[in-house]
Amino acid sequence: MDEKPCLFSSEYRHQFRSICTVHLVTVGYGVTVGWTAPIIPLLRSEDTPLPAGPITVEQASWIGSSLCIGGMTGTVLFALIHTYFGKKIGLLLLAVPHLILWSLIWAGDNVYYIYVARVLSGVTGGGLLTIVPLFVADIADRKIRGALGSLTILHINFGVLASYTAGTYLPYYRIPPIMLVLPVAYLALVSFLPETPYCLLRKGRVDQAEKSLMFYRNVTDDSDGAGTGRGTTRKTLAFQYEFDALKAFVLAERTRQGITLADFQTPDAIRGLFVGVFVMALNQFSGILAILTYAGTILQQSGTTFDNRYALILLALINICGNLTSFAIIDKAGRKFFLLISTVGVGIFLTMLGLHSYYYDPDADSGQYSWVPVFSLAGVIYSAALGITNVPFFVLPEILPPKLRSIGSTIAVVLLCFFAFFVMKAYPLLLEAIGIHGTLWISSAVCAVGVVIIVFLVPETKGKNLVVEEEEEQQQESEANKARTNAF
Repeated sequence: MDEKPCLFSSEYRHQFRSICTVHLVTVGYGVTVGWTAPIIPLLRSEDTPLPAGPITVEQASWIGSSLCIGGMTGTVLFALIHTYFGKKIGLLLLAVPHLILWSLIWAGDNVYYIYVARVLSGVTGGGLLTIVPLFVADIADRKIRGALGSLTILHINFGVLASYTAGTYLPYYRIPPIMLVLPVAYLALVSFLPETPYCLLRKGRVDQAEKSLMFYRNVTDDSDGAGTGRGTTRKTLAFQYEFDALKAFVLAERTRQGITLADFQTPDAIRGLFVGVFVMALNQFSGILAILTYAGTILQQSGTTFDNRYALILLALINICGNLTSFAIIDKAGRKFFLLISTVGVGIFLTMLGLHSYYYDPDADSGQYSWVPVFSLAGVIYSAALGITNVPFFVLPEILPPKLRSIGSTIAVVLLCFFAFFVMKAYPLLLEAIGIHGTLWISSAVCAVGVVIIVFLVPETKGKNLVVEEEEEQQQESEANKARTNAF
């Protein structure tokens, strides 16, 4: 029986530290995601810091959804950047829209500044959801790839917690100058990380690529006479095999035919794209991002007697607890299992909150049930954190055929942003039109359909070797090309 790998062992030290460094900008993005929950109720109140006065429900819906417009732009833009300039350049450029958006919020005195800032936040989010999963796939050992993939959503939720807390205790204009420090620190630290071995090999820099892989595998070369340092290991046959396999893959990739329509019509491609689009649709139509965005409004309308400020902080902590649970055991239990129990849990707790809202009478004494909204939202958020909010982003590179991995991920994330825009724009309007119960029951129905699709159509991808899989596909393509040549 294989021993379960320890993420904090010296073998994986550089992978873990590098990905945590990259996730500084992810924390910043999480702050912008959670910023709306405490701030939108403030902006709609008579105590609004904006000179123009309280914002309307329509304006609040645009503040929530404009993030997704930027997300679509950022996804395409950063896909092009990392393809032509490498993942390190793409990661560094993520800091630029982040610097501008907080400057706008700091200087802005009307809602239009906030709209532009939210669009730029979406550009950052679309970019990091495009680049970071591929960066993880490039540098992570397959034994811990799932755990390292879970760190993306975990760090977003660290940012959500920080935002819920800061929005509760700090003045509106105090948050932006604090947040401007984060992208500056991020730029400084990421500049020291080596480019990924895959990107360096694509540029023909073989020696640098080997050094990069040695860094991320925490391996030293005996030939330099330095020996092994503290916590490092010497080159092994396994390391050499991994590097040779990566070189062979990149070499074969250069001679590979371009992507054609026929590549999208194979059974594996159809299934992979369907599952990729499905998990992104589930991620949004289950309502999780909208609930995190409008949590303050939902709590206000749900009839709870809990102080909303403390309830938001509690929900953010529970969100992180769910991520940590998933992070700790997802590589052992599997992606499909976590996605399934996550979807079931979200559906149950959404139904529970909807029932409470349906029977809630603001004129009656319902104090004995005032705990139900907070408990239900906590259940929704914890359940979602187990799978719906994190599994889609690192399953994408595992479920798609190697040839379509990059373009397929881009398509899926663009669709994610489109779905998110629709849901974020509709949610506050639906809350006004059909109430909390009607809105949440729509999302719980989506979860019910999702359970059926997960059980019958979503495969388990735990432990897939992406490089070996790509080599096998290239070999099959080469043999097919030879067969076509011989036929003539």
